[in-house]
Amino acid sequence: MPPSILVVDDDLLFRQVVSDVLTQKGYRVAAVENATLALEESAKAPFDVILTDLVMPGVDGLQLISRLRERDPDQEVILVSARQDAKAAATAMHAGAADTLLKPIEDADLLLSVQRALERALLRRERQRLLGENIEHARLQEVHRRGLELISSPDLEWLGERVLAELTDLCDSQSAALWISDERGEIKLKAYRGLLDRQFLPERVDRQGPAGERLKGSPWLGGSGPSPNLYLPLSTAGELVGLAQLSDPLAGTYRQEQVRDARALAEYAAVAIRNGRRFLSLQRHGLRDPDTAAYNLSYFTDYASKEIYKARRYGRTFSLLTFSIDNLPQVRLRLGAEQARRAARGIIRALTRIIRDSDVLAKSSDRELTLLLPETDFFGAMMFLRRAMAAAREEPEVQQTESSLPLGLVGGAATFPKDGEDFDELVLRCRRRADERRGSLQRKLSLEPLAFWDVVDLLLGNAQSPKLPLDDRAEPSRRGRVASSLFDELQAEVARELARDPQARGLVYVGGPEVHAGLPIAEGLEGIPPDFAFRVYLLGRRGDLDSHLALTPVFLEGDGRMARHEFLFWLSENAAYALVQRRGRGATWGFHTSDTAVVEGLITKLQAEYDLQPY
Repeated sequence: MPPSILVVDDDLLFRQVVSDVLTQKGYRVAAVENATLALEESAKAPFDVILTDLVMPGVDGLQLISRLRERDPDQEVILVSARQDAKAAATAMHAGAADTLLKPIEDADLLLSVQRALERALLRRERQRLLGENIEHARLQEVHRRGLELISSPDLEWLGERVLAELTDLCDSQSAALWISDERGEIKLKAYRGLLDRQFLPERVDRQGPAGERLKGSPWLGGSGPSPNLYLPLSTAGELVGLAQLSDPLAGTYRQEQVRDARALAEYAAVAIRNGRRFLSLQRHGLRDPDTAAYNLSYFTDYASKEIYKARRYGRTFSLLTFSIDNLPQVRLRLGAEQARRAARGIIRALTRIIRDSDVLAKSSDRELTLLLPETDFFGAMMFLRRAMAAAREEPEVQQTESSLPLGLVGGAATFPKDGEDFDELVLRCRRRADERRGSLQRKLSLEPLAFWDVVDLLLGNAQSPKLPLDDRAEPSRRGRVASSLFDELQAEVARELARDPQARGLVYVGGPEVHAGLPIAEGLEGIPPDFAFRVYLLGRRGDLDSHLALTPVFLEGDGRMARHEFLFWLSENAAYALVQRRGRGATWGFHTSDTAVVEGLITKLQAEYDLQPY
């Protein structure tokens, strides 16, 4: 397209003559009679050169030059004057005119001045283009450098933090979050930073949800706040490995070039995350015990230290469990080394079958296993411990060994930060709780193989029964005559305790002759909030209670044992308690305990006796 020139002069004849000369040379020419119209025309479309008279009504040439240069400091302007005034020419040059011409103008002088102005404009544009290309190249090089740095590290934990740091710096964001796909394909929150509130960040991104289709495509802007969020799918080789969210841009929004650069860096990040996952998988396979396939203690300790860092950084919790095979040396001595290995492998296989992909099981010594459960509170760890012990007992190799000699499998649990804030503290707490179980009545009276009502009869005994064995390691247990009001008083106390912290998790089982609305626990939990987290079950013959917001009735008709007994079992993160009593013609005879293993055993056997769903 030929260069464009604007002629500004109040003399019609001059405008026509100059326009004809320039048009004949192939230039596109527009002409106006005053500065006001010139400003309007130049605002519509830029001109390569503006030729203006010095003296005009209203706004003169010098003022016009000043206003044009305010818009575009590089605008080429030629000033035309009818006076041979050196001072006016100097003033024009100072105002920004590239050249001055005196009327009458020779055609050759006019064309030479315009040609020089066009050459300067062309050189300036070329310079700007090269400068822009250099800046763009430097920016792309910087994105490339950052991407290579991400790819250079196989540490998946480091990558989560680093990807967010690089993206926020690149896009001038104050906040960011990152979700990464795990082994099962679930996209889970991995890291976040800045001004984001954790409670408003989803734990998982649903592939089938509203963002499901967008996850397969390009970055997009969204969100409901005052400034948009930038969402970046992390994909490589057709595989979605994660999603990044950038928030709170300093400029109030994201520029097109920032979105482009973030997308390029996201491609590097996707490759880095995929490689990190592969490396972690190879590392795990290379750090397993060759005999049992459990991880070795070196890898487990390193993994636990990273989990502790994440838990502190993001306010999360996790649990640690230890499993000790106490009688393994005796099994090896009496039944042979091969039988001992098969039993240990059976226990590990049972644990491996029920753990999640994110859980890590390690062999910490010849007869001790350690298990880390991310994002699991203490109550969840207790429930897992029950499942783990039951799963181990069902393994054929374990059953075969225990038919000749008990393995003495015992476990303990601890939770960060409730039980400690470093690895050694948590392991020590696990071992102490395992030692409590060794001294428990559950083990001393060999209650494990017995059915629920057989255990109840054994624990209750009678006035002629021998005393219960005592062990300083275990929580106390007592049996004997109890006040007839104890059962009702405990129900009322349990209801008060549950109402104090309705978000706490736990189990309560209350059993007796009849399930009715007048039970103290039913009355005490009236008006409990809908998000009540405890599971409370009432067992007995149907009375006048059909439904309750906080209670689950379990109607047992025709069971004579329920008619003669009353029991209350309480198991939570902070407490364990059981009361079993038998009413007779005289005083009430009861057994009560705060021995966690006994309480867990009673609940497990009750669930099995009446086909109740395990929690």
